[in-house]
Amino acid sequence: MASARRIAVVGAGLGGLATAIALRRQGFEVHIYEQAPELAEFGAGINLSPNSVKVFHALGLADELHKIGTEPAGLTWRDWGSDTIHNILPFVDFETRYGAKYYVVHRSDLHRLLSEALPQDIIHLGKRCTAVEPQGGTVGLSFADGTGAEADVVVGCDGIRSAVRASVFGGDGPRYAGTMCWRALAPTDALPKDIHNRHVNQWSGDGGFIISYYIRQGKFINFVCVRQQPGWTEQSWSVPSSVDEMLAAFPHAGEKLRRMLAEATSCSKWGQFSGEHAPRWTKGRVTLLGDSAHAMLATFGQGANMAFEDAYVLSRWLHAKADDPVAALANYEAVRKPRATRVQQLSRTELGFKKQHSHWDRLRREIAFIRRHGLTTQGVFRWIFSYDPVTQWQGT
Repeated sequence: MASARRIAVVGAGLGGLATAIALRRQGFEVHIYEQAPELAEFGAGINLSPNSVKVFHALGLADELHKIGTEPAGLTWRDWGSDTIHNILPFVDFETRYGAKYYVVHRSDLHRLLSEALPQDIIHLGKRCTAVEPQGGTVGLSFADGTGAEADVVVGCDGIRSAVRASVFGGDGPRYAGTMCWRALAPTDALPKDIHNRHVNQWSGDGGFIISYYIRQGKFINFVCVRQQPGWTEQSWSVPSSVDEMLAAFPHAGEKLRRMLAEATSCSKWGQFSGEHAPRWTKGRVTLLGDSAHAMLATFGQGANMAFEDAYVLSRWLHAKADDPVAALANYEAVRKPRATRVQQLSRTELGFKKQHSHWDRLRREIAFIRRHGLTTQGVFRWIFSYDPVTQWQGT
């Protein structure tokens, strides 16, 4: 079987860029094909937990990550009306306990860090993938502009509505999860000093939940506001919204929280989609990675973290079995799919309890996690954070 040296990565998001970096460190020739006409700034805050920060260490990017990241003091669960803290998970000893720090960053800062770690001439913009076809010992790619490309292996990193997945596996695509989110950023200089603490706060109450934390060294507060909504028809992952619309969606949120939200200077919304999109991620010399394979709900903040784990494990397997790329991709899927699927399941269970905040609700939550997953809430975080893709890429 012909060896794999030329890798085509479809999609220049966080997962695609990280995959290209990891593969290049293993000696592969990589080209990235991105449908957007430019790599523009987008998004807001993102959590990077120790399990994926270990990948940045392995890729030689830990110092750069530290420069753009903010280290939260911990994670809290709060009642949004009374501001009462029901539970707290301190991050003070994370590096000792889990082998790496926990950061919150602005997505565009992280995207820039990753893109600048790559030669710009390997990133091909305006290349919307329309078809992926095996061609004997290689794979052919077709693009909407009429051009094409060929590679030994194709990695679909093109998101929840992946063209690679649709072309190779078919299927119905993503499923609406019944909840929608707002993302917003509020400048801290417009708010009273110390109105927000240094934790990642999860505020819950009747009608939904809101997650807030500092980014860009405390210059902004990032908000993710989630509530149930029966239907969602927009195909875009980000739809322009307004602060007034966001506040109206959370009428029972407490005065302190509403005060912070009211100062937001940017606001967008999107529907949450999730679900396994195909029974398999890999077929021959084509595989899926990140949201293309296992889109996550925004409940544990693990979407990007899982993609970074995927990227490292994939690169190691392709290097270990470069002379048999079909086996390499099959091994990658065998290692990654059980963990990613479990995190998906955990995130769906968590979604049902985010908005519940009474003592009885919290007890029911623990019972549900133990019965369904064999883990308490604290156990879930320990299991997620302690994983090390750098040392466990072959599986355990």
